[in-house]
Amino acid sequence: MRYAKTVILLCLAIIGSVVATGCNIAYSSGTQIKDIEFIRAVGIDKVPEGKIKFTIATQRIMSGDGRGGSEQKLSEIVYSEGRTGFESARNFWGYSEKRPFFGHLEYILIGEEAAKDGILKYLDFFTRDPEVRLNLNVFVVRDNEAGDVVRLGNAKDKFVFDRLEGLRKHYWGLSMINQVDLMEIMYILDTEYLSLYIPCVRLIKKTESTDQSGGGGMDIELQGFAFFEGDKLAGHLEREMARGLNFLKNKVRSGVLNVRTKNGGMVALEIVSSDRRMKPYLKDGKLHIAVEIEMNSNIAEIQASEDIFDEENLQYLKTQSEQLIKDEIRKVIDLAQSKKLDYFGAGDAVLHKFPGLWEDVFEKNWREIFSKVDFEITVRSRINRTYDIKQPIGAKEIE
Repeated sequence: MRYAKTVILLCLAIIGSVVATGCNIAYSSGTQIKDIEFIRAVGIDKVPEGKIKFTIATQRIMSGDGRGGSEQKLSEIVYSEGRTGFESARNFWGYSEKRPFFGHLEYILIGEEAAKDGILKYLDFFTRDPEVRLNLNVFVVRDNEAGDVVRLGNAKDKFVFDRLEGLRKHYWGLSMINQVDLMEIMYILDTEYLSLYIPCVRLIKKTESTDQSGGGGMDIELQGFAFFEGDKLAGHLEREMARGLNFLKNKVRSGVLNVRTKNGGMVALEIVSSDRRMKPYLKDGKLHIAVEIEMNSNIAEIQASEDIFDEENLQYLKTQSEQLIKDEIRKVIDLAQSKKLDYFGAGDAVLHKFPGLWEDVFEKNWREIFSKVDFEITVRSRINRTYDIKQPIGAKEIE
């Protein structure tokens, strides 16, 4: 009996020592919130010697002096390099008085050289880290390093993430880009028959600051899409073509269509709704895909004196808007087929229409098959109404 008790006590001692050893982890105590730097945007760049460079803009709001003084925004630009993304993130700890916390990260900016190198090595850390949310937005920077956008797009009254937040909120009004989050990137890169696309931004100066110190910073502008072969940058869809991709992805919510009247006047149409259907079918053993677009618009502006509100003139405007959208979509499809990169999801439509044929025939050689698919584009437009004023300004004087 005494022997049994000795064995039990020995086992408990061993278990206790193992548990105690296992509890000796790096985070031995909690981190106070005052010691944490909340990161909302990070720029990722390729630097010499195969290293990865992170650029972050810190955010601090200083309260007033208690006598009616307003809050003051402060921001600092901090850099870190490492052979891996995790090392780059951890190296901030070596010289920052606060520990960077990526749990509030909303935007990742990838420099053009890093995108050409292959974005997987630059994003892998963020897809694995338990702090990071997978619904954060990703952008590719055109003609600059991502660090330049973080640094030059930052001003004392506008943080870079405030500017990016404005783009995220208002992009629907132009439909020149759409949001692509980290989770969608992971899905597309894991799906062999699809090609990745990511919205682009660039630095531009379009805002004049009245601040005598000249601290207004640079503006950040939407600049179409980057498309990829595997995880490497393969080309760009320019701003004029970006809406065509959004029509194909069924992500057009609004936008502006400028069309001409019979007499050459300009009419601006506001897109108010859009719906896309992609219908694959087989004809004589060849794969065809019918792309059907239904669009509704309103007349937002008339730079003409003639009365356009009769059946003949409205039909003329309607035909022009349909042709304009059709041309935008055709350019996107032609580029995709020339590159053999399905970045608008035609393969998904074929998979759901012909699941058996997809597995047996199409999936194995989709890039070659996709490049030869006959796409038939049909656009049906409807002009619903005008806004406050119906009759063109100046029409009565001409009459």
